[in-house]
Amino acid sequence: MVLIIDTETTGLSGYPKDRVLEIGIAELEGGSVRPVYSEIIRYPDIAEFDRKYVNLDGSEGIWIYRNTDLRMEDTLNASKDVERVAAEVRAIVSGMEVTSYNVPFDLGKFLYHEPWNLRGIVERKIDIMKLATSKVYELCESDSLDDKGLQERLLREREESYYPEKWVRSIDAYRALCPEDPMGLEGMRHRAIDDAVMEGWILKALQINNADFLG
Repeated sequence: MVLIIDTETTGLSGYPKDRVLEIGIAELEGGSVRPVYSEIIRYPDIAEFDRKYVNLDGSEGIWIYRNTDLRMEDTLNASKDVERVAAEVRAIVSGMEVTSYNVPFDLGKFLYHEPWNLRGIVERKIDIMKLATSKVYELCESDSLDDKGLQERLLREREESYYPEKWVRSIDAYRALCPEDPMGLEGMRHRAIDDAVMEGWILKALQINNADFLG
């Protein structure tokens, strides 16, 4: 069994500047992926936090409230505060094999820090994003993707990218590696639990054995 964690956060800088607003956990076991845990986190001071927030690109205000269906009201009205959610997450993942799509972000920038403190209580697996990127580009370069439009776009974006290593987004990895669409993308939101389940299906599609996957 492997647990896949996804977070929605106030920004990209990580702890201590940023906060986790929502967390989702999915489980991959025996070839099946299922949701395990999903919570929006209550922060009573989030309105003041939002007014003062400056993103890495210089824009003001928490990005996620302006670009997804997660609203400030959801945060204010959530039933559980961060200490309770962190305690529940620790209880679920303690002693388990855990990964994410971008381990250095979800764990390194957030969940290894206060109040989550997952470092040392989970067995971290290698990054799904790293594995998926390698496999997807391998398929693109061999002209093996069924979706030729996606294949062409991914290769073009990699060629045009400023960064020496262009990571494949999770939604593109899912479309490339799971063309049968096992989770049903129609109507899917960009929310933590949806992304965690999607990333579980990506991991399943990669068909990695434990020796390859241990980080």
